[in-house]
Amino acid sequence: MANKYSQLIPMVSYPNLETISAMKSIEKNGSETLNTYLDFISETALSELQEKFTQTFDMSPATSLDLGWHLYGESYERGAFMLKIRELLRMQGIEESSELPDHLTHVLAAMDGLNHADCGDFVHQYIQPALIKIMDGFKDSNNPYQHAIQYMDDILKENFGNKPGDA
Repeated sequence: MANKYSQLIPMVSYPNLETISAMKSIEKNGSETLNTYLDFISETALSELQEKFTQTFDMSPATSLDLGWHLYGESYERGAFMLKIRELLRMQGIEESSELPDHLTHVLAAMDGLNHADCGDFVHQYIQPALIKIMDGFKDSNNPYQHAIQYMDDILKENFGNKPGDA
């Protein structure tokens, strides 16, 4: 399926009419996590979605969508990771947005251009460890955006399994 991971980008993009329309076009399936998230999107006013998104992902480092932050903090390695992502985006002809290169939206876009084995390695080395930290950032909250992150993690596990060494 072409653009399999790019289709997930609206779930973790700042809500606007375009991203909301894209999310509402996602069909509910057997995933309770996805269905809960889609119900939240359908039942919530755009201004409330925007406020919740900003509080969740922009104002809280624990749930930031900048994967390098979760993997490396402010260390030099984060800069090297961002350069790696920037090069991957450039090689695939993907334009960066106003977000940093290590933002989940950029990473999802870049995944579509990788072969299955390279994508699996990338997921195991970078994405799954970062998503685990983001999900930990939600703790016991009832934040609806945690369902978007959980759904993405479920999709990655379905396609690539758990990170090697994980149960």
